[in-house]
Amino acid sequence: MKSYKFTLYLRIDKQKKSGKMPLYIRFRRIDGEEPKFPLGMDLSKEEWDEKTMRPVDPALKLLLDKEVLRIEREIYNATINDIEITKVLLKDIVRGKKVAKPENNSFYDYFVEYLSKKEKNGKLKDSTRKSYETTLSALKEFKGEVKVKDINAKLLENFDKFLIKRGKESGKGEVKGSRYNRIKHIKTIIRYIEDLQIPIENPYRSHDLVAPESEINNIFLDFDELKRMYKLISKVEEKSTERRVLLMYLFSSATGLRISDILTVKWGNLDVERDPMVLNIITRKQDKPLSVPIFPLAEEVLLFAPEDDLNNVERDKLIFHTYSRATINTTLRKLAKRVGIEKRISFHSARRTFATLAKMQGVSDFALKNYMGHSNYRMTERYTKWSPNLAESSAREYRLFEIKKLLKNDS
Repeated sequence: MKSYKFTLYLRIDKQKKSGKMPLYIRFRRIDGEEPKFPLGMDLSKEEWDEKTMRPVDPALKLLLDKEVLRIEREIYNATINDIEITKVLLKDIVRGKKVAKPENNSFYDYFVEYLSKKEKNGKLKDSTRKSYETTLSALKEFKGEVKVKDINAKLLENFDKFLIKRGKESGKGEVKGSRYNRIKHIKTIIRYIEDLQIPIENPYRSHDLVAPESEINNIFLDFDELKRMYKLISKVEEKSTERRVLLMYLFSSATGLRISDILTVKWGNLDVERDPMVLNIITRKQDKPLSVPIFPLAEEVLLFAPEDDLNNVERDKLIFHTYSRATINTTLRKLAKRVGIEKRISFHSARRTFATLAKMQGVSDFALKNYMGHSNYRMTERYTKWSPNLAESSAREYRLFEIKKLLKNDS
């Protein structure tokens, strides 16, 4: 059985106007952090005996000893009842809250605890954390408090219905992609709680509930649509949001870069000594080096990007202006509609556009995988969208099933 010893100390960094300081209790490390909480008693340095770690005044000492005994008893009871000692539990014990069975604890507390552990272990990317926080926010909007014992098929089914209703009311439809992510996160937290040996119902494991499938987004621009977007450059005002968003979208369509990289790429990332130029960056999502050739369309975009003197750009300066993703996607849809493109494009469609059009122009799977910074070919295949144009270019390249040639060889 692990020992959960603690120390008492005065918080000299929180000295009050009266000269007194709050008395704190500090426990041994849990997940790399020392939980510490106030005991509700303020003392001056003269009223505190550093040797005995108790107040000088006998009455205060008796009062504190009684509180310390209570805390020790609560921790012992939790331990023998196989209740995991967490920071949340210790906080409740110190505050005098009755220690509940783990299944009576808040599901949301375990949600936060999971993210905290992942973050401290360096296994939580910023984008992933934000996505999980969106799920937690949606859960709290659906139901203010959910205990571990409340998790069941009916509750999660109603949560999914809530997401659909909210999506339709906001004009986003059934939000399949969003629902898939929200449920995926909940399944992860359920598995985390299971790993803690805490009783919890898992309706996905028992197949009482089926998680929504991820919505496959097939939207990309064909050559004609990309050409129409390119022609817009000269029709939108220089230094306007529309032009800046259009340029970064076209650059992504010609390089395959994600929005997270587009918004952080600098002029110094360009290797101008090579012909054609090569862009060298460390990708933000995968934290790996990536080298992408600057094809003609990307080179054209770079001519417009500086908005001043291309020959006098600062290496540490960002190539593109930073906007929120909502602003970028809203602006893109307005631009697309302006040139007669009815597709509901987002910035990420540029990455699919790059993959699909590059494939149509004969780029090998090996080159395409490396252009896009993928770790395997399966991921690259997800971005290559089959279309009539791709079928036509494939037929021209391979010329399969030429029956006349086969018959001629037979004779």
